[in-house]
Amino acid sequence: MQGYEQTFKKNEVLCREGDASTDIYLVKSGKLLACSVQGTKVTALARINPGEFVGELSFFDGKTRASDVVALEDSKVIMIPKHELSNLLPNWFMQVGKNLTKKIRTLDGVVHESNLRRFGNEDQKPLSIDDQRILLKAITHEDA
Repeated sequence: MQGYEQTFKKNEVLCREGDASTDIYLVKSGKLLACSVQGTKVTALARINPGEFVGELSFFDGKTRASDVVALEDSKVIMIPKHELSNLLPNWFMQVGKNLTKKIRTLDGVVHESNLRRFGNEDQKPLSIDDQRILLKAITHEDA
């Protein structure tokens, strides 16, 4: 299996909600933010640190990306194409991943529609208005 190292500058977008990619990424250095955009509001969903993966939902179920992912600081990731990694994993592992992903996407939908939030969680710490403007501009390529 071969991974492909990629570098992202601060505020550069790794992937956008709705993208069709199914590759998975391992964060080598830096910090990423998974977020959602509603109008002009950017909501932090998770902060992804070195050693963590991003893109695992799409990797397992083949559906589009569930959120936007932006570099919070200069970051290096290893992109692993689905076709290379899935060939190395046993079928039962891929099935477990699909089942867990289905449950996660269902729960994400419930949380999103209910406007529920976890308090005291660093991953979902609210973004400042200035940070939201910067991220919105990076994600949409427009002035916020």
